[in-house]
This record gives sequence, structure tokens and C-alpha cells, in this order.
Amino acid sequence: MKFKIGDLVSIISSQSRSVTYNPPALIVNAYISQPKIFLHNKKINKLWLEEEDIGQGAVYDIMHQGIVEEAVLEEWLTCWES
Repeated sequence: MKFKIGDLVSIISSQSRSVTYNPPALIVNAYISQPKIFLHNKKINKLWLEEEDIGQGAVYDIMHQGIVEEAVLEEWLTCWES
């Protein structure tokens, strides 16, 4: 796992790896699973992951702007630089 619980990370833009979103997010959990794009629709989430050829990997639950996001794929995060 690249990050550990308590780390601050930035979320990478889907348009460009050089663009990140602020404020930083806090890693609250780390585990191996499939990422969750559509939290409340397992069928659509599974279809999207298959289309993108994304399987199980390192995922993180993060707190960003007071909201916990579940199963965020490691490659969508980067170390936060203050």
C-alpha cells in the first residue's frame, strides 16, 4: 500500500494527472478490493469496472470536505504537497 491511515492525499483529476483537487483528503482506511465508482448501484459499478479493465487493487476510504468516500483506487490519489 502506498498510503497509510492518517496520510493526507490529493485527488488526481481524471483529465490530467498534473491537476489535483484541493483541499487534501485524509486516508481513513486502506484495503484490497474493487474501487467503487457508483456507491449505490453495484450493477453499473461492475459494468464500468469491466469496461475500464479495472480489477481488485489497493483502495482507500478517504474523508474529503467532511464526506467519507469509499474504495477510492490508489492510482487516483497522490501525496499531498503543502
